[in-house]
Amino acid sequence: MSRSAVLITVAVMVIATQAVAQPRASFSVCEALAEQRASGPGPSERTHNQFMRDCLAGKVPLTTPPLPRPASEAQVQSFEKCEALAEQRGAGGSDRNHRSFMRQCMAGRIR
Repeated sequence: MSRSAVLITVAVMVIATQAVAQPRASFSVCEALAEQRASGPGPSERTHNQFMRDCLAGKVPLTTPPLPRPASEAQVQSFEKCEALAEQRGAGGSDRNHRSFMRQCMAGRIR
């Protein structure tokens, strides 16, 4: 392959990568994000300064990821119901298994 073909290919790849990359935020946008995400100026400037460096370098996502939703009230089970389910399903073999089963049941993951 000729040298010019290689250079053109590399240039196209660099341009395509930059087009897909997240745009860099301005200082004011990064400052607002720091406030929202509890990385604002406060007792420790180190955390704030690191956040600002990362944000200005484009390493911090500008949108907030969705938070996991807690189980609805209808899905959360009572301790007594979970205890009965543990006995019914034989999840009382070891202390560790029983605690794991109870934790998952109380969170609504086991029905």
